Amino acid sequence: MFEEPEWTEAAPVAAGLWQVTPQPRPAVPLEDESVDVAVICLSLMGTNIRDFLEEANRVLKPGGVLKVAEVSSRFEDVRAFLGAVTKLGFKVISKDLTNSHFFLFDFEKTGPPRVGPKAQLSGLKLQPCLYKRR
Repeated sequence: MFEEPEWTEAAPVAAGLWQVTPQPRPAVPLEDESVDVAVICLSLMGTNIRDFLEEANRVLKPGGVLKVAEVSSRFEDVRAFLGAVTKLGFKVISKDLTNSHFFLFDFEKTGPPRVGPKAQLSGLKLQPCLYKRR
């Protein structure tokens, strides 16, 4: 029988908290720089991708890891996406573009965003996610 380790009670999952809210920015109920790893998996469907990435930067400890998994067909220019994420305070650790359905990225937090809040980051504009009937 599987038993959850004790640390799971001390590490709350913020699933569903990054959805579009009436607030100007989503806010995960975690302290600044309190998390070692953040995962964004199929969560970049909204138009406020930057908010999600900035919130991940806020809660990650220096040197913390951000893992992103997203539908590959949404990327028009992967290089522009990686450049935009870099400007938001991350360094690319690895990328896996070999899967025909999903791209996987690992980033390391290097510091706060290096661009102001009004800076336009075109690499964060992803294509809509279209599903095919089978």
